[in-house]
Amino acid sequence: MADWIDQLERLTQLHKSGALTDAEFAAQKAKLFAAQDVPQTPPPTPPVMPAPLTDWHDAHPVPERGGALPKAVVFGVPTALVIALAAWFGSSLVGPGPDKELTGSSIATPVASDDAAAMATPTQEAALPVALDGTLRFAAADQCKAGPVLDAIYKKLDAAMELGSGKGVSVKLDAWDVPLGVWAKSVTDQAGTTTQDAAVKFAAATTWHGLRLSRLTTHRVSPPDSDSSYARTISFLEPADKVQRTLARLGFGAPREPDFTPLEDEACGGAAQVVSLNGGSALTCSWGC
Repeated sequence: MADWIDQLERLTQLHKSGALTDAEFAAQKAKLFAAQDVPQTPPPTPPVMPAPLTDWHDAHPVPERGGALPKAVVFGVPTALVIALAAWFGSSLVGPGPDKELTGSSIATPVASDDAAAMATPTQEAALPVALDGTLRFAAADQCKAGPVLDAIYKKLDAAMELGSGKGVSVKLDAWDVPLGVWAKSVTDQAGTTTQDAAVKFAAATTWHGLRLSRLTTHRVSPPDSDSSYARTISFLEPADKVQRTLARLGFGAPREPDFTPLEDEACGGAAQVVSLNGGSALTCSWGC
């Protein structure tokens, strides 16, 4: 019970801080209630009453008696005769059906040319290039201090890490009509160290100051008896040397690993560096406290 209450309080704090929207908070709270098997009694369904009968004969019709023929026979036979005569008369006007020799397999079915088929078949359009230079802005590049939108995205990833899953959490940017899904996980090993990760991946052809943008990630390691470490990254599909040169022109002092530049912080010391990744590289800003 205490763990359930702690999770609810953590959800409430994330909602109050703005990391979770109203819809996301409601969805996560409902998910938490469902996990606790909170009974939700559906409203009673009123019984369906049969329609009142005005007369006993309405519910028990009396069959017809006497020698009269059924109505289906009386009216059906003349109708069938009329239809048959009309069909004969129409066939005499239209003439015989199509010649079997002309409709046989000797007549090939026309096939559209390659050019016509290409015009008739829609092709999948490539993703339009999207530049997020101004959207993912840094307020202080030399200290890895994110601007408002970028900081909000990182906080959204932090919230997903706290929840242990990105299900129900998304990032909405003006560049796309559909929100971007968030991936997250949280794992605690046998020693009690908790490792949390979250990421949001960008669509193909997304760029940031000429670099092919891949994703934003957050990472936290919390040992049981020592200070935790926290990192924010912005990943690219470009090699580390190209990313480092571009970042230098933008005012970032981050060198390539293993070198780093220190980050000033009132409570925690930090470092910034450009690291090589499988298939690209990333600017990593990390703090330990």
